[in-house]
Amino acid sequence: MLLKNEMAKSGDILFRYRSYIPLIMIPLLILSLLSFGQNLYIDGAYNTPLIITALAVGFAGQWIRTLVAGYVPQGTSGRNVHGQVANSLNTTGMYSLCRNPLYLGNFLMMVAPMILLGNWLLLLAFSALFWIYYERIIYTEERFLEGKFGEEYTKWAENTPAFFPSFRAYKPSVLGFSLKTMLKREYHSFFGLTTSLFVANYLIVAISQRSFKITFDSILLWVFLGSAVFYLIVRLIVKKTRYFHVEGR
Repeated sequence: MLLKNEMAKSGDILFRYRSYIPLIMIPLLILSLLSFGQNLYIDGAYNTPLIITALAVGFAGQWIRTLVAGYVPQGTSGRNVHGQVANSLNTTGMYSLCRNPLYLGNFLMMVAPMILLGNWLLLLAFSALFWIYYERIIYTEERFLEGKFGEEYTKWAENTPAFFPSFRAYKPSVLGFSLKTMLKREYHSFFGLTTSLFVANYLIVAISQRSFKITFDSILLWVFLGSAVFYLIVRLIVKKTRYFHVEGR
């Protein structure tokens, strides 16, 4: 099989299961913890600057996803899992800065729990794995979009970086920001971020201290509990009402 076809095939598989494959972060984090130790919880005290850094990076990723979701038109940036879907090509707003702003946001959100170990070699290794993983997904998506939108897509891709944003050709979004659409699309990812930070915090402390009691002096525990309440409220509204429905979004 040609390499480009192999990449497309693996990209389809990774795209379909992209919500679950990142769970490999857990054994990677544990392996690094057992091999190199940690800098999060030492002598019964938390490394607060490390926690703040992890939160800042994770929230930066969530902010990027928030800007995408709040301005997105219907038929783009979906949560489809069975294949590529695009009713229109979105080239304004965050998509005028880079072609894959959601994946940029994902990277920052996924690297946030890794920061808690304070191991910079782990961050480099994770970044390399992320690139290999998402490179195939992006390749598959680009083949689909080029086939569907042709020259329109090619022209946009030639002037817009794939991952690292460039502000030189920024174009404001055609639609206004919709708080309802953003909440409906992103309440899952926000809860996922805070859960991953809490789980990473718990595993690091539990394994390094050989104690599986939850420590209530961590900022991350209270952030997680607050986000859990927020998640349950929004989910209830989404499932039981049409309050967050916005026509054309």
